[in-house]
Amino acid sequence: MYDDLTPYERALARFGDKCALIAGLEIADKMSPEDAYQEIKKHYKEIKKLRKKERDSWEDNEEMPEM
Repeated sequence: MYDDLTPYERALARFGDKCALIAGLEIADKMSPEDAYQEIKKHYKEIKKLRKKERDSWEDNEEMPEM
């Protein structure tokens, strides 16, 4: 099922799992709200980088002439 996902799509799925885990840790008072926010922010920045890289590859493919 997940074999044909792009690296961005796989990372996005992992991001959701990580956010759920971080939220659970914060709710259980195992992590402060600020630490939870900073962790999610860090993971979000990684997702943004992957998204930009994938979007750039889409634009490169559009510029190539079709044969």
